[in-house]
Amino acid sequence: MDDKRLIIWTMGVVLIAVGLPLFCIARYFIAAEDKKKQKASDIKNLSILWMAVGVLIYIGVLISRFIVKP
Repeated sequence: MDDKRLIIWTMGVVLIAVGLPLFCIARYFIAAEDKKKQKASDIKNLSILWMAVGVLIYIGVLISRFIVKP
């Protein structure tokens, strides 16, 4: 794997690694009062976005590595 693909793959892994704990923390806070619930919902939505971007980056690197031959 060349440096460019490795950097992009690492970015995807980091986004997933950051998004997953945020999602779990947000789910924990959702059971609380209304204002806290709104903040937790915002954190959950952001973490889902981060994980989705990370997964898309990861899939893109896999596709470029195995399907597109250099």
